[in-house]
Amino acid sequence: MGTRPCKQRRARLTAGALLALQISLVAPASHAAAAADGPRSPAAVTAPEPAPAIRPAEVRTAVTGTYDADVLATARSPYGQAAAPRTEAATRTEAKTGTEAQTGAKTGTEAKAGTEAKAGTEAGTTSRTEAAAKSSHPIQPIRIGHVQAAQQLRAAGLRWKSSGGCTNRSVRTCTSLEAVRAATVADVIALKRRSGCQVVVTGGTEVGHAPGRYSHHRGYKLDITPNNCINRYITREHAFDGVRGDGAALYRDSGTVYARESDHWDILFR
Repeated sequence: MGTRPCKQRRARLTAGALLALQISLVAPASHAAAAADGPRSPAAVTAPEPAPAIRPAEVRTAVTGTYDADVLATARSPYGQAAAPRTEAATRTEAKTGTEAQTGAKTGTEAKAGTEAKAGTEAGTTSRTEAAAKSSHPIQPIRIGHVQAAQQLRAAGLRWKSSGGCTNRSVRTCTSLEAVRAATVADVIALKRRSGCQVVVTGGTEVGHAPGRYSHHRGYKLDITPNNCINRYITREHAFDGVRGDGAALYRDSGTVYARESDHWDILFR
């Protein structure tokens, strides 16, 4: 009987220990279940901030600084990096082509200017050559025969005579109008009309007169018989121009020169 109470106490201690162990195991599980079933606190739903992306050092270096949009796009695009050299080369080619075109245009302009200058020089040379040719070969005057000249003089009221009574140009005593200038015949007719005097031709293109460029033989000179009417007209209406080497007094009217010889007027019509 003395040992039964001890056994009962030992059994109760063992049962209490087991109960405490069971409670300690069940309480955390219940607390976890209650926490799972209940509303979550604000701290529980806050998403963690993402960690900042770590860029490679070379990438950060590439985009550091101030760049325009084309440079950044080219730096970010592999195709742009490959196309950039081609674009730059194309730009240089276009610039070179434009420069060559401008150079070609300039060369063409200079060539054209040179051609025009050469053409102008050649034209000037040609003009000078033609002028020299004309001066060395002047236009030949119109000449007419004796019969035609005589008809014109007669129709205008003029006469002609010769000491030999002939018209042979090769005989010095004849009075010939062969190959006389048409302008000379017209001028002597005009002298008759201006003066209103009688005009008689006594010398023409026959031999026996002084030679020269503006001579009787070349159809520039005629001799007329002096009379009071024609003498007064010539000396009053024309300026005295000195004395010729043979002593003949000279009177001039523009291109016409009147020389008073002893027995006739020697007239140069130009």
